[in-house]
Parts: sequence; C-alpha cells; structure tokens
Amino acid sequence: MVLRASISLVTGYLLSAYVHPAWMLAVAGIWLVICLWLHPSKRPGKTPLILLSILSGLYFTGYEYLQRTELVPLAVREATILTRGSIETPLVRDGDVARLFYSVKGIKKSDGSWESLSANERVALRVKLDTEEEAARVEKWRHGSEIIAPVKFYNPPTARNPHAFDYARYLELQGVFVMAETSFSDVQIFREDHSVWGQFQQWQTDAAARIESLFADEQTAGYMKSLLLGVRDDVSPEWGDMYAELGLSHVLAISGLHVTLVSSMFMWLLEKAGVKRNLALMATIIFLVGYVLLVGASASAVRSGMMGGVGLACQVWNRRLDGREVWAGALIIMLLFDPHQLWNVGFQLSFAVTLGLIIFVPYSLYVCTRLPSWLRVLLAVTSTAQIVSFPFLVYHFHQFSLLSWGVNLIVTPVLSSIVLPLGYMALLFSLLHPALSSLPVWISTKLLEWVHTPLFALQDWKIPFTHWPHPAWWWLVLYTIFLISLPILWNRGYHRKRDLTLALILFVALLVFARQPFSGGEEVRITFLDVGQGDSIIVEVGQQKVYLMDAGGNPAWTIREPWREKRDPFEVGKDVVLPFLRARGIAHIDRVVLTHGDADHIGGMTALLQRISFGGVLVNPTKPEGKEQELLQRFEAKGVPIWTGKPGQSWTDMPGVEWKWLHPGQSTDFLGNDASVVLQLTAFGRTVLFTGDIETDGEKHLLAHGLPMIDVLKVAHHGSKTSSTMDFLAVTQPKYAVISAGQHNRYGHPAPEVLGRLGKSVEALYRTDHHGAVTLVISSQGLSWKTAISDT
Repeated sequence: MVLRASISLVTGYLLSAYVHPAWMLAVAGIWLVICLWLHPSKRPGKTPLILLSILSGLYFTGYEYLQRTELVPLAVREATILTRGSIETPLVRDGDVARLFYSVKGIKKSDGSWESLSANERVALRVKLDTEEEAARVEKWRHGSEIIAPVKFYNPPTARNPHAFDYARYLELQGVFVMAETSFSDVQIFREDHSVWGQFQQWQTDAAARIESLFADEQTAGYMKSLLLGVRDDVSPEWGDMYAELGLSHVLAISGLHVTLVSSMFMWLLEKAGVKRNLALMATIIFLVGYVLLVGASASAVRSGMMGGVGLACQVWNRRLDGREVWAGALIIMLLFDPHQLWNVGFQLSFAVTLGLIIFVPYSLYVCTRLPSWLRVLLAVTSTAQIVSFPFLVYHFHQFSLLSWGVNLIVTPVLSSIVLPLGYMALLFSLLHPALSSLPVWISTKLLEWVHTPLFALQDWKIPFTHWPHPAWWWLVLYTIFLISLPILWNRGYHRKRDLTLALILFVALLVFARQPFSGGEEVRITFLDVGQGDSIIVEVGQQKVYLMDAGGNPAWTIREPWREKRDPFEVGKDVVLPFLRARGIAHIDRVVLTHGDADHIGGMTALLQRISFGGVLVNPTKPEGKEQELLQRFEAKGVPIWTGKPGQSWTDMPGVEWKWLHPGQSTDFLGNDASVVLQLTAFGRTVLFTGDIETDGEKHLLAHGLPMIDVLKVAHHGSKTSSTMDFLAVTQPKYAVISAGQHNRYGHPAPEVLGRLGKSVEALYRTDHHGAVTLVISSQGLSWKTAISDT
C-alpha cells in the first residue's frame, strides 16, 4: 500500500508541475468517473489513491506558492541594497571568489529603516576577495553567522545552449531565485552559529581539514574528502571527469554502500565492547542520524540513512518489512519535506537504482546458476545498477561508456571494500595520534595509484558510443515500460530461456533506438553556439558528416597571484562546445574548420582534442603562429590530416548538399581577420554563407570574384562596423542573418551601424547575445529556426 501511495504522490506532483490546474481537475474527474464503473470490490482500493494524487498536486501547488520571492524586482533592475541575514550553507572559496547561500531577513529602505521580508529568502551570494588575507579570513565564516552587507541583486543565468546546464533551474530547485554579489571588505560579521546543524557542518569541516593533513597529495586528499565525507568541491577536475566518463561517479556519492559499511563497523565495535545486541542496534540508529548530518545530508545520504535506520529498527522489534515499502516510505517523507527533490538528479538516481536493486537482484540470481553465489550477486548488482541508471545518465549528462559495466564490476568492489574502510580507519586513528594513520593512508594512496593508472589509460581510448543524444520522451516511456514489465512477466511464468533471449533482444533494440539512428537523415542542422565573444558553429549533414567551424575561446588572462587561480576555471571548449557535442551524440568530427588563428575562434579546440576524434582539418594558407601553430602540431601528432583550399573548389557530402571554398586563395595577400576561411553551403536549394571574421577588404575581394544571392548570412566579425558593408549586403541579399557575439561584450558588438544596415536588408536577425544558441534546420521543406532563449 505504501508503494502505491508513493506512486500516487509522484503522479500528483508531476501533474501539478506540468499540467494546468484546470486540466488536472479534469483528469481527476475522469479518473473518478472511471472508478465509479469499477467493480465495488475494486473501488475502495483505487479511490484513496486518486484522492492522494489530487491532494499531492494541491500540496505541490501550495509549496510552489510559498516559494515565491520578493527579491525578483530588485534582481531585474540589478539594484544594490544594504541587507541583513545569515549564512545558510558551508562556504566554498574558489580563487578570488567565495560562494554561499545567504538567507536575507531584511533590507534597508531609503529612509534608513529596516524592512523585514515576509519570509527569509535564500540567495546565492558571491563574495569578491581582493587580497590573500581576505581569502584566508573568509574561510573562517561559518553556517548561521549573522552578516550585514550591501549586495547587488541579479537574475541567475539560464541555459543558453541546447540541453546545457541550467543554473537558474538548479538554484530554483533549492529555493533560490536570485543571485547577489558583494565584496569582503563591505561585509560585517556578527555572532557565530551554535545550532546542531551548524555544529555538524563544523565537524565536517574539521574532518576535511584532518584528511588534508593526512594525505600529502592534494588530488588524493580531495578524492578522499568526497569518498568519506561527501565534500565534492575539492575533487580534481581531471579525476572527476575520468570518473564521469567511465561511469564511476556514484562511488564519490554517499550512498547505501557507505551506510552499510559504517553502520556495520559501528555495530561490530559495540558488540566487541560487550554491548547487548538490541542496545547496540538502537545506538547504531542514533549514530546513523549523526553520520548523515556529518556527510552533508545529501539526497542519497538521507535516503540511505532512513532505509538503513528502518532496517535496524526492524531487527530490534524482530519484524520483517518489504524493502519496497521501506523505499516508498523514505520517498514519501523526503518529497513531503521538499517536493523539488523530485527533479534533483542525485535524488532520482539514488531512488531509482535502489528500487531496481530491490526488485531485480532476486530475479537475477536465478540466471547463470552455475556461477558461485558471490559472483552472481556481484554480477546482478552491477548489471542492475547499470541498466536502471542508464536513462538518467544519458538524459542529464549524455554520457555512458560501454566500458562502464566492466569497470564497475572490477573497480567498485576495490574502492568500496578496501579504500573506503581504510580511509575511515585513517580518520579514526588520527583522533588518537596522526602516526597511527600512516599505514592505512599509505595503503589507500598506493591502491588509488594502481587503480587510477589503468583507468586514465582507458579514458584516453576513443571508445565508440560514449556520447548519447538527448533522449526523446517516447524513448524514456518505452524504456520505463520495459523495466516495469520484466518482473511482472517473470511472475507470470515468462522466464524460460527463449523469454530471456527475447528480453535481451528488446533491450538491445532500445539501446539502438537511444542512438536515434533514423533522425535527421534528410536534413542539414546548423547550430550557432553561444560561446560568448567568439564563434563556434556545428554543421550536421544528415547522418553523413559533422563539421565544426571554430570552437570559441577565452581571453588569455594572466593570473599574477596563485591564490586567485580557480580550481576548475570556465573554458568554452570544455564547458560549452563539448557538452553540446555530447547532447547531440557526437564523438567524431569529420571536418574541423579553423577560420583563422584568433583566440576567440580556436581557443576552445584544445579541450576537444582530448575527448573527440577528428577526420581532418581545414585551414587558411597563412603561416600559423602561436596558439594556432601549437594546435596544428597537436593535430599532426594525432595523425589528423590538415588541408587548405582554393577559390571555387567544391565537394559534396550527400545528394543535394554542396560545399564551396570561396576565400582565401593560395597566396598570402590577406592576413589576420581578412584571411578567414569563407565557405558557401548549398543544401536543398538554400544557400548559407560562413564568413569568419573577414572585414572590408575581404568582402571587396569576394565581391570582385562574384558572389551569389544567399538565404542565410553568418555575419562577419561578430557584427563589427568593419564588415557587412552596404555593397556586400546589396549583392548577397540575405533573407536571414546570424550574429555570434557575447552578452555585454567590451567591443560593443554588434555595432549599431551594422544592425541598421541588416535591419533594412534581412527578414529576421538572430543574435547569440540575445537569443542564446541559434539552430537552423534545412530540409527539402525549407528552413526552420529555433533559439535557446525564445523570449527576448
């Protein structure tokens, strides 16, 4: 009954979140009418579930209403206001910025009086640091400390590229709707927090500092802090990426494995000390509560702690409970406390995989009965976790390695049964004397070296099918139905060899359809990514070829002071271009086009070289220098051919699609921006002109050698006033134009003169600084446009 109630609760939340209240009431009415037609013996079991769904939807609506914010008007106009409030979460310092959640309790009005908010509002606060001394002092701030500070409110950024991380949505799910910024020197700190939650956070901080002192290697220390305490902020980006790509990220999350290990160790110590079993069980339950708080009370930790506590309580009272009912009870309690957790990926993975293990592992043990029982259990657990987590991983991260199953089968037991206990032993022994921790620290460090060396080697392999396109809703539904139907059919006797073979065939078919093999076959998809002030364009020619024209890039700022360096600085190639390629399922680029050597066009390519395979590179004939030369040398070292073209040269990728090289020629008369590669794409009778950063001289040269009328113009040089002259627009007569420029860029791109000229020439103008990424699909039916941000 509890399991059915949890399903009704989730159904009510989803209806309330995605369906208009009027439709929700209509659905409820239809449902009730259907129940009236049911046999009376079945009616009592259905009606309470319907009522629970309706009440759950109303509860979610009320919760959403109470989450409304009073600070959005201040954020819209980016007002700077003196505020008072308290620190809500542990502070994280990254270089010269500290981040925390700040609970605003009041704001100072223009007349000098304080206005209390109707409810304390959480904001994501960034504290700017100007000196190394401030960086050291800010790390002493603690949860609950009262502060007064002038802060500048602003709206959090939304996703500006397809399927990119939506920071605004991420904050909203944590009850945060606005961001704020202040300087350390402007903040006044008052009393320290002495609450229970604050004390546990202090203990976590102290334990993390102790781990840093025990493990001399910075990367190992950051890894162990995540493994033992759930503090993931200090995991090195290289290790985090490797774990994500090989499907091992779950190891770094506090889960049921941690709870089982820690509770078993604690129980063993109590029983060895002579404590009676029932008393030891009760003490372990209390210990689990403290452990969950100590490791940060993440969704997976709370779920594990609750289910583990119920399991221990059942042993005290000598009762047996169905694991599914315990799972459902934990789900209901956590979603009543915070309904937004339903959209948290950690929550989804924790509950989905746990339910999968409860349901599928017992059935899996009946397969391959000739194997030893321990091996069958290991295979069943690993396979179930992989199969159940697969749709969540490809939906949220667009990554799943075919090596993941084998890697988890071998590596996870080593990390969980050896490295994890050794880490806790080292932490425990260090409380007595640091010297006692030397041996477990040395063993665990060596084990990590032995494990990670082959893992990094595997990561460097170009394994096919590691990037998965964003799944369609219908595929998610089919996959869910497939998983639900397996135990139902098994219980009805469909578990003969031929039944299992059919199930395997269906599963493989679902994996094939997850690759979307039949989509986009007769179209050309052009995506102008929003990479800030730069260019990056992906052209997908049906299922035949993928072109990458530039990859954006960050300005090369020199960090004069080491303390200002970010742990994982933002980089366009790694943080924008690569995630988009993953979301499209692209792991191989057939042709890279480096239009010219400016950093805002080629800087992001370095990150892609490590993760993407390439078929060839097209460049202009000028002599490469600096970053461009280094980049081409790396392509050559990987055996990637490098070509250039000449005006009039053309090639086709599929019927109806032709490329033509227009500029520059083999001479080196043009340098800098005017040496940009200019390509013309004709697809299904429509013409697109890619102009790089050419300026007036480059345009004159193109006009002198003849240009056709075009349908779409990629505006040159981010809309600079030195390009897109009236003569050029008069000859090409584009119907549509796209400008790639950064929001609030310091160059003033696009120039007002260019916008004026384009306004008189084109039917529609798309700008990445206004619209985010712009996607153009060309097919035999014509052109269709889509932007990442529709409401401008």
